[in-house]
Parts: sequence; structure tokens; C-alpha cells
Amino acid sequence: MINHIRGIVVPIITPLKPDESLDKSSLRSLVRYLLNNGVHGLWVSGTTGEFANLDNKTRLESMEIVTDEVNGKVPIIANISCPSTETSIKLGQSAKNFNFSGLACTPPYYYDCSQEEILDHYRYISSELGSNIWVYNIPQNVKSTVNPISVAALAEENLIEGIKDSSGHGENIAQLNNLCESKSLSLLRFIGSTYRITSTSSLGLHGAIPGIANLIPKICSSGWESGEKNDLKGTNESNLKISIAQKILSFSNGKSSTAASFSGIKSALKYLGVIKHDTMSKPLKSLSAKEQNLIPALLKTLDLIP
Repeated sequence: MINHIRGIVVPIITPLKPDESLDKSSLRSLVRYLLNNGVHGLWVSGTTGEFANLDNKTRLESMEIVTDEVNGKVPIIANISCPSTETSIKLGQSAKNFNFSGLACTPPYYYDCSQEEILDHYRYISSELGSNIWVYNIPQNVKSTVNPISVAALAEENLIEGIKDSSGHGENIAQLNNLCESKSLSLLRFIGSTYRITSTSSLGLHGAIPGIANLIPKICSSGWESGEKNDLKGTNESNLKISIAQKILSFSNGKSSTAASFSGIKSALKYLGVIKHDTMSKPLKSLSAKEQNLIPALLKTLDLIP
């Protein structure tokens, strides 16, 4: 059990060149930017990293680069989610070469699954990989929910180490907390939430894995630390800046919510010089030049540029 994983774990974006190949130098630059701004861990090849649109070769290349650049400074969780149990295992077998702190996986996607099928999915992955497995619960993207009873059962069997819950269902995480306490289960519990960054410990959680932390890592990390210290002034300041940063998700006009979120972050990081390109994986679209014109004012408000 890796009990030291706490705080802000960044679900790192995947910088792409205009031909959609991996921009390796930009990925290294982004890792340095995040580490220099005090993040507590990284989550690689996740939803914010556009994993579902990338082939396994690109995903593994990104995992290798992130691991090499981090060089043991913070824990790294690698998402090995694929459409089926077997394909997830095959990716996981390759990912194990990089000695991650944990491997995360959603339920299989495209086909919906029963809870018994989901339990078998994680049991088989844990058996085959023998690694620190995390449940990645994001039902809005994969159709199936890993309910709290199933998560607790897997933890009780010592088959999983942690969970990233991106469902947005507060009652489910509260139920899981109750189950962990009543059964004395050791399970790392993170949420993929933005507006609860400063209050995770009060919710019985170990931290957050928010996409916006790619752009404002220091604000997110400081906000979490202020929450841990019950520093009301610090949490209020961080919450205000987090709310401002979230406005970048609304700069896109006529694009999907997914594209709006990731493209805004990529374009802002390009403006800051952290990455070279703001290319999105097709069919997701990048911000237009007109939409990008909104970025400088936002970055100034966040004190990210003079």
C-alpha cells in the first residue's frame, strides 16, 4: 500500500504536434512546469490526456517520458484503460516496465457491464498484473459505474489500492468512506473534482485529480495545502483563482464540452510557452484564433503573466 500519495495529482495533458504525433519535448517541459509548481503527483494517459483517441504506442511513449522526467520526485499513476479486460491487461503489462506507483483502469467501455462483471474485470487485472491497481470511476464516459459496495469488496480482497472517482456523485463517495471506516479498509480515495480541491480532507479524501491543475498547478497545490492546514484565508484565495481559471473552459464556441475543456488548457499552456502546439486529437477541435484572443486577459488576472 502506497499510503504517501496525497494532495494534487495532475491528470497531465498529452502535447501533440500538428500531425498528432507525440510532442516529446513539450511533454518534458510540461512535467517540469508541474513539478516546479509543487504538485504532489501525476496521472498519465488519462481522460485529460485524450487517451481514448491515442494508440497504445503513443500512450506508452508518454508514460516513459513522464517517468523519466519525474525521476522519482513524485508518485505517478498510469491509466491503462482499454475497451476490454484483456486489452487493458496487455497495455498494463507494457506499462509495468516503468515501475509506476499504481496502474488505474476504468470498467470496460462500449458495452455496459454488471457489477459482477466489473468485479471480475478488476480481479482478473489484479491477478494478471500483480500491481497496485486503482479503480477509475467515470461512468459518464464508460457507461458503467463501479458502485461503492463493489469498490469496498475489491479493497477488502486487497485487489485495489486506490480510486479516482470522477462521477461527481457526492453520496457515492460518502458511502464509500463509511464502508472503508466500518470495515477498516485502507484505500486511497481521490476525486476528479475542481471545486472541492480545498476541502478534500474534510470530505474524508486523500486529494484531487483536477484537469485545471495542468494550467494552474501552484494555485491548486497551494489550495489543497491551505485546506489541510485549515487556513481559511488561503483556501478562499485559492478558490477564487480556481473559479477564474475555470472560465477558460467556456472560451470555445460550438465545440463539445470535452474539446472546450482540453483545448482551452492546451492553448493557454502554449501561450505561456510551456508547450509548443495546442493540437487536439481528432475529431476534437482546438480553439480558433478568435477564441485564443481571450486567453491573455485571463492569465493576467491569475498573475501567470505580467
